[in-house]
Amino acid sequence: MLYTTQEILRSLEENGNPRYKMRKLVEDGTYTRVVRGLYETDPKTPGYLLAGSIRSPSYLSFEYALMYYNMIPEMVFVYLSATCGTGKTRDYLNTPFGNFTYRGIPAEAFDLGVTTTVDWEGRAFRIATREKAVCDKLYSIFFPVRSRKDLEALLYDDLRFEEEDILALDRELIRELSRKYHCTTIHTLRDYLDREA
Repeated sequence: MLYTTQEILRSLEENGNPRYKMRKLVEDGTYTRVVRGLYETDPKTPGYLLAGSIRSPSYLSFEYALMYYNMIPEMVFVYLSATCGTGKTRDYLNTPFGNFTYRGIPAEAFDLGVTTTVDWEGRAFRIATREKAVCDKLYSIFFPVRSRKDLEALLYDDLRFEEEDILALDRELIRELSRKYHCTTIHTLRDYLDREA
């Protein structure tokens, strides 16, 4: 279970020195520090369940979600999440629960194509759909792709997607997402899928 510093201190208010007591509870393993101001009671909690609380609002996406859906062959050892707004990337590295990276996407696109999944003892986490994870990844690539040939090279050679996985994406959701991102490469993906329909 996750707790903030303030929640723990409030629970220890009857103690003569709640900050000292809290420090002792961290030392004896009752609480494990995730990042500054956030503590977990179970040190075995998987990092994907904590990613949305370390930086909020956010949801798991990019290569992490693509691995989750078996759309890329690589293992991903960083919990990659999207946050609201196009600010700089933020990293939380070497925590007891893993490495976490947050990348901004346009606020207009943030809520579309995100699902809540319940897992591991009934705890929930937010993750991009397949379509949203592909769009987030394409949005994070800084050079615009305008041609079918260049898009196919990017998708199938560089990113190593399987063609059947791309062609199985929900075209209507991709069309909706393309209107929110204002990204040339995502527009090219939309047109590519429409032509392949």
